[in-house]
Amino acid sequence: MPIRDHPLPTRCYDRVERFSPEIGSAYVFGRSVEDRSAHVEKWTERGESVQFVQILDETRNSFRMAIAGCSQEVLLRSSSRLAAFWSSIDRPMCYLDITGLPHHIWAPLLRSGLSACRRLAAVYVEPADYQLSPVPTEGEIFDLSEKISGIAPIPGFASLTEPADERVCFVPLLGFEGIRFAYLVEQVQPPGERIIPVIGVPGFRPEYPFHAFQANMSVLKETQAWKSVRYARANCPFSLFYLLEDIAEQYPEHQLKIAPIGTKPHALGAVLFAATSRRPVELIYDHPIRKAKRTKDTGRLFVYFVSAFAQG
Repeated sequence: MPIRDHPLPTRCYDRVERFSPEIGSAYVFGRSVEDRSAHVEKWTERGESVQFVQILDETRNSFRMAIAGCSQEVLLRSSSRLAAFWSSIDRPMCYLDITGLPHHIWAPLLRSGLSACRRLAAVYVEPADYQLSPVPTEGEIFDLSEKISGIAPIPGFASLTEPADERVCFVPLLGFEGIRFAYLVEQVQPPGERIIPVIGVPGFRPEYPFHAFQANMSVLKETQAWKSVRYARANCPFSLFYLLEDIAEQYPEHQLKIAPIGTKPHALGAVLFAATSRRPVELIYDHPIRKAKRTKDTGRLFVYFVSAFAQG
């Protein structure tokens, strides 16, 4: 089915100021080193009966939540603790703002929220621009990460059994950091003929797909994976979801290993796919340490109605 015939339940706001959380809703968010994650502060000043829930003290295995001055620890690998998190909120509409949260925090929260929340939407604010590297190279055009912490599955998205190499299809969702793609290929060692990279087209800006190709070109050529590159709209998780469905149909007997190292909307699509799939899907991640000034200003704000999509 052509992508134009698929539902894409998204609202786009050209400026952050044009969006306000629904009155009586809950808004879950976190702050990162990037300035674009500070937009929630403007809404907290308005009140309007919105319950703001801040994620604090993030570790690889847990976080602490703060609601109205009270806090408690939530374990990321405990489905009961995650369910209790959403039960403690209990609002008819919940927003999960993934802008300032790392993947290993928001992904298990979203998976649990799909079951626990009556209505759940993910919010994402795109950057106006990225910080260029002072010494750009083929694999590092932008100055985005301090270092890679190491490869590990995202909590709740690990595979319990490891299939044989010939039964693995590796799907890296590419961004601007070729060094991360190279690291993942070295660690996972997937067969070159079953590496299916995904690049965001159209990109947030017209030139971004070309930057992604340039940054990852050495690995694409070395593995011959350039022959298998696929495309999904950079700011649309649902376009990526449908693409993953197509890839899964192409490799019906294989486990999909998806590496969300590109845009956050693509990562959101991968999480939705893994959370709703009936076949083995593993999300593997390299857990980068982000630089404080990696992005400049704020761009558009997107609201993705994920529960409506998953239930539809």
